[in-house]
Amino acid sequence: MDDHDMQIVMGLKDPWKFLFVDMDIAMLSACFGFMLMVIGLPTPVVVAAAAGLGYVMHTSRKGKPKGYARHLAYWYLPPMLSRLQRVPPNWAERTVG
Repeated sequence: MDDHDMQIVMGLKDPWKFLFVDMDIAMLSACFGFMLMVIGLPTPVVVAAAAGLGYVMHTSRKGKPKGYARHLAYWYLPPMLSRLQRVPPNWAERTVG
């Protein structure tokens, strides 16, 4: 027996979408495409490159946990770019005991 209330709650946790694409992939592809347009590339090249970036991000996300891209940004981007809180260095930790 299916519980319809549980299906509704699980549907509320879905990520935001723009048309049929996750919102973070759509925004990053749009920013990349805008950057290529500012450089002066032809429109078909810009559309193909932005779509290719979105496709690569979408396929690389399969099988990964939620927030995987944020974890990658935390570990690989410098602190000035990522705006994520940093943990103190190992020598500054206090142990209880």
